Amino acid sequence: MSQVRTLPQTLPRETAMPGTRHGLRRVLGAAAWQQLPAAVRERFTESVETVTYAGGYEVVRAALLGRLFGWLGLLVGMPVTPRTGTHVAARVVVRPGADGTHWDREYQWLDGTTHLVRSTKVVGEDGSLVERLPARLCMPLHTYVEGAVLHFVSLGYYFDLRFGDLGFGLRLWLPRFLTPGVTHVEHIDLGHGWFRFTMTVTHPLFGEMFFQTGRFCASEDAT
Repeated sequence: MSQVRTLPQTLPRETAMPGTRHGLRRVLGAAAWQQLPAAVRERFTESVETVTYAGGYEVVRAALLGRLFGWLGLLVGMPVTPRTGTHVAARVVVRPGADGTHWDREYQWLDGTTHLVRSTKVVGEDGSLVERLPARLCMPLHTYVEGAVLHFVSLGYYFDLRFGDLGFGLRLWLPRFLTPGVTHVEHIDLGHGWFRFTMTVTHPLFGEMFFQTGRFCASEDAT
């Protein structure tokens, strides 16, 4: 069993407005979709319900430069937590919406403070997955399956600038060295309703910026 503290289950499963959790099945394609364990397909299938996952991180780690990126991120709505720790209780609320699938990740630190990190996953015009962060910062994702593990790898970062009612927008891409680096997320099924979430962010010049890994399950199944 994990040594991570588990948050009280104060965010129950609830009914949301009609929508879909994500278009992952379409993004991956039928062949790759079938390579995933049944439990993973169930988590990422289309749904109109909000789902809360409870658990926590054994490790939340960041390099000094990574923590600087994290604190600067407060200016654009905290796309990543700037703090570090071990045995950090957390929960993730996934809720569908008209503009995509919203992911709210709440960290609860040992001193009683919390951080809420929010993003929205949408299917882009080209059929690929895009993660929208606060302040219109977007992260297109390469999504694939390898060894029954679901992978999300960032393909850069850009600001999605839209000009009111003019009907057009502009993508302002950030130079690689001005970003935290390549974000790589793994979703690994552990059986019995549990899965492991691991995120590594690696800068092209300075190496690892962030590393997090933890175990979660749907809140009504958490023990």
